[in-house]
Amino acid sequence: MFADFVKKVPTRNYGIDGLEVHVDHTSTGTVYFVSAEKEVVFPEHSHAAQWTIVVTGSCTFIANGEKKVYNAGETYMIPAGLKHQITLHAGYSEVDYVDDPLDGEFKEEKILSDCEKIIEGLQVIVTQLAQQADGHVIQSRIFAAQGLTKLAKQYEEHAEEERGYVVKCIDRIIDLGGEVKLEDKNCAPICKDAVEYLKYDLQVSKDGLKWLAEIVKAAQCDLTTFGILSEYYKDEEGDMYWAEQQLELVEMIGKQNWLAKQI
Repeated sequence: MFADFVKKVPTRNYGIDGLEVHVDHTSTGTVYFVSAEKEVVFPEHSHAAQWTIVVTGSCTFIANGEKKVYNAGETYMIPAGLKHQITLHAGYSEVDYVDDPLDGEFKEEKILSDCEKIIEGLQVIVTQLAQQADGHVIQSRIFAAQGLTKLAKQYEEHAEEERGYVVKCIDRIIDLGGEVKLEDKNCAPICKDAVEYLKYDLQVSKDGLKWLAEIVKAAQCDLTTFGILSEYYKDEEGDMYWAEQQLELVEMIGKQNWLAKQI
């Protein structure tokens, strides 16, 4: 996507599969050469003022509740401090200039102030996501007993993914010098009605993504944690969209027809 000599510019590893970032710091700002082989979602965050030109592909930019798609050859400006979310679609590349000569670099005072918050956030994920995985296993078995084989398999896969992220968060807490806790869990509902559970699980995803976005923001200067949480955010967002699509399908074809599709 870029000239070969651009690859001489130092890379920054965000721990996100398919994302390649080359970063060059100048005396006045930071230049980024970004390319994405696969779709990459950056949760809501903010930083110094940024100017971007899209080289190939397209991206979806969301700020203040408004969505905008930028295509190859277009430019856009992000004001300093503006909270925004951006999705880089497969085959995308861009060049950015950020009005901060040390943008994204490790700043000791920032790490020290945010480390405790990051560990605390990772612990919340360990506790709550472990319970969510348990809940999905239980619901999977209930739906399997009802003959809803496809729905049972979906929630079984949800649980497996969630346990994987629990392990990653535990390992990261240990790496950061934190103490992993085995905390009490709050009681959560169990539903025999598949549609009612979809509605409940969708709301859990929506609430969780709002909270998760804040932890991702705090982890921006810790690239390893940022990569783990960004990947988790993308998966959770995918689960949310899936639940929304299923509920829309229920409205279109009726509950009984939808249930028949889950057999």
